Amino acid sequence: MIHSVALAGNPNVGKSTVFNALTGLRQHTGNWTGKTVDPARGGWSLEEARYEAVDLPGVYSLAGGSPEERVAARWLEANSPETLVVVLDATALERSLGLALELRAAHPRLVICLNLMDEAERLGLELDTEALSEALSAPVVPTRADRKQSYERLRRVIAARAATRDAPIPVPAGNPILEAARIAAAVTRQPGRPRRDWDRLLLGKRSAWPLLLALLFAVFYLTVRGANLPSALLERALNRLGELLGRRMGGLPEGMKSLLLDGIYGTTARVTAVMLPPMAIFFPLFSLLEDLGLLPRAALLLDRPFAACGSCGRQGLCMCMGCGCNAVGVTGCRIIPDGKERLAALLTNALTPCNGRFPTLILLAGLLLGRAASPVETAAFLTLCMLLSAAVTLALTALLRKTVLRGREGVFSLELPPLRRPRLGRLLVRSLLDQTLRVLGRALTVAAPAGALIWLLGRLRIGDQALLPLLARGLDPAARLLGLTGPLLLAFLLSFPANELLLPLALLITGAGEPAVLFSAHTALCAAVFTLFHWPCSTTLQTVWHETKSPKWTLLALLLPSAVGVLLCALTRTLLILLS
Repeated sequence: MIHSVALAGNPNVGKSTVFNALTGLRQHTGNWTGKTVDPARGGWSLEEARYEAVDLPGVYSLAGGSPEERVAARWLEANSPETLVVVLDATALERSLGLALELRAAHPRLVICLNLMDEAERLGLELDTEALSEALSAPVVPTRADRKQSYERLRRVIAARAATRDAPIPVPAGNPILEAARIAAAVTRQPGRPRRDWDRLLLGKRSAWPLLLALLFAVFYLTVRGANLPSALLERALNRLGELLGRRMGGLPEGMKSLLLDGIYGTTARVTAVMLPPMAIFFPLFSLLEDLGLLPRAALLLDRPFAACGSCGRQGLCMCMGCGCNAVGVTGCRIIPDGKERLAALLTNALTPCNGRFPTLILLAGLLLGRAASPVETAAFLTLCMLLSAAVTLALTALLRKTVLRGREGVFSLELPPLRRPRLGRLLVRSLLDQTLRVLGRALTVAAPAGALIWLLGRLRIGDQALLPLLARGLDPAARLLGLTGPLLLAFLLSFPANELLLPLALLITGAGEPAVLFSAHTALCAAVFTLFHWPCSTTLQTVWHETKSPKWTLLALLLPSAVGVLLCALTRTLLILLS
């Protein structure tokens, strides 16, 4: 027998964590509001029954007009699950109860999951679960992330509830908000305990921005400092493996051996050596900030500058997500309710340098600052790049909101999640397996064919000239207008499938053994500008198409950052010529 189950709850009550624990899935969870927009599906088996569950978007009510509320209301109306699990936040019970009271009349087989009990205990809260169960006429199951058996109990309570055939519960007359407050006061006791308000420091007028910049600098510093030695060791190991493979391929024809080693393996090895160490450090650090609850606070700080440009702080949150992956940042734009604001955020997300561009920027920082550039100097350079990216994003957002995306300014409301202690085990698994290896795998799947293509172009000839240098020379006039070189511009074009391919392809095109051979000081600066601002990768562009289903907006998402990059590179080259 198959039973249908739905999970509902306010944003940021740990609903997706509960869903993952019940189903065994690894849906991404984060300590910020509005992460889940589309329903996620999973299931589990208990004894001889099967339970199919849906994780609905986080909402405060089903009567509102946000995209999340419309999705949840339509799904519940169309499907009417046998059992509805309402996830409440034990640290903020009064706020969570409103949705439970709204749902209990239409869905009599209700189960209350009182989540975040570990945090409630840390705050000194004591909750009477029996009194809460009596008040809501539904079983209450306390759950906590550090005790898996609490979720097993939840599965069994869901099974028992699915077997009942209760009649709808009459809704008492009066204001449900007042009833929620009455119930919360009756079942909650909090002994007096002084609390330190960290948000006064994190969101203070004088301290907020310096702290935000310090955190950004620290993430880059730790990434650069930690990635240098592993990158060198990994590159050395992969080179030795290539030599070993070369000796084992002695019986192959020279052309086939060169294709496999110089084309496919060489490109794949360079991408791995360049990408893996920085990603393995950056993603855990970024996930740490997310789990702590600092990303939504950054969004709140960014609300004022984005509001001045006709957008809101939610775009700032999407911009932060784009630091990890622009495709993820584009998907995250779903949390912006207003359609035109959402389009502005979606079209400008590629202006934020993703993790795939950081290795190139780190290398260019070393070339610009000198080979002996310290991690502090490199981190400062990356921080300045991020500030420039944010400034250009704000400027282009303002332009879009005053022209093609003109509309009324929406009201920004974002409930700040509590500052939480991150669960390091889950954080490492999610950041290393779900993010680092996934992004690396995507890059490697395009690195191998890209290496083979470059190898082939290098050997095809038109008359007495090889095709690859011919293409590079053909691009040279346009490249020089941007302060670049023909081979470098060709590498930018061929790295469209993944930004991580840029350096390996540039080395393969020129046959250079050292990246420094590719760049003069002027070229390195223009290349840094173009690395920051150029067309999105194919995955990001595909995501734009998936989100908009519009050729017009997808083409604009391709052209806008490209136009910005061309303009800024041309200006940079002109200034360098005037100053030289």
